[in-house]
Amino acid sequence: MDVLSDVLRVVRLTSAVFFTAKFSAPWSIQSPPADQLARSLKLRAESIALFHVLVEGQCWISMEGEAPLRMEARDVIIFPHGDAHVMSSHIGAKPRAIGTLLPSQLSEEIPQLDYGGGGETARFVCGYLHCDQRFNPLTGALPTMLYVRGRNSSESGKSTEVVTSTRPGLVLVEADGWLASTLRHTIEESDGMEPGSFTMLARLTELLYVEVLRRYMRHLSSEHTSWLAGVKDPEVGRALRLLHARPERQWTVEDLAHEVGVSRSGLAQRFTELTGEAPMRYLTGWRIQLAKHLILQASLPIAEVAYRVGYESEAAFNRAFKRNVGEPPVAWRKKSS
Repeated sequence: MDVLSDVLRVVRLTSAVFFTAKFSAPWSIQSPPADQLARSLKLRAESIALFHVLVEGQCWISMEGEAPLRMEARDVIIFPHGDAHVMSSHIGAKPRAIGTLLPSQLSEEIPQLDYGGGGETARFVCGYLHCDQRFNPLTGALPTMLYVRGRNSSESGKSTEVVTSTRPGLVLVEADGWLASTLRHTIEESDGMEPGSFTMLARLTELLYVEVLRRYMRHLSSEHTSWLAGVKDPEVGRALRLLHARPERQWTVEDLAHEVGVSRSGLAQRFTELTGEAPMRYLTGWRIQLAKHLILQASLPIAEVAYRVGYESEAAFNRAFKRNVGEPPVAWRKKSS
């Protein structure tokens, strides 16, 4: 299994649509920070990414520290860190908190919001992608916004998949080929709302997110430093694959460098430059994340979890887990389950 798939498996990325909307101008909606939104939706996820698919019309996206961004029909905006933002029919309108429009009682039905002054209409599918656990190398590698432009590249006369934006925090991805097809199916599902549409929309948006991550990673420049850049790098990427494939092995930097076929100092420097962490520190973090995943499988004793992630004793594992998470594994399991 490749490293990106391994991480997405362990953090258990899932998607849900929490409302569809028809907003008529003038309108302005404010989305709160991710932690506040998680509380209102009664989510226990440690990491939340938000997304909005603009099915019809146009709108402006505004957030602190960024210039306003104009969206058009078939565009998608993803906030990988769940940052607070405002969606509006025009810049400067006083926003209304999205929580005041959502139903107070959660149900199996997707809420359909209808709000605004009766003018030009914008229709949305809005949702979130959440992880059971926060794996900082992945989330930290992503920009503030990932913007998927739904118009075909040929319409704008450009052929590039990923456009390097001059605005910090924003990455623009062209929705062509497979990505465009998936986006089209997402919009069709939101229009039809047939039996099973809730599940289909959730799965389609998961696929959209993973494909955007892959394209973003594929087009990272050689000067870019992040965990995703490390996955892409030939030497660091191989080291990451080895650590993920055999986390229980008693690795040293020398062993890892020997397996990769480079010098110890060269690997240590390159690994730290790209991922922001030394190899053994990264391994410790990955072991703890993997342990969280295994601990939630209630049938596994803590001693078995410790063995599977590379600790020679349960006591040593308990100390490492508490040092990284803030509480012992038994207490964390009880709270998390």
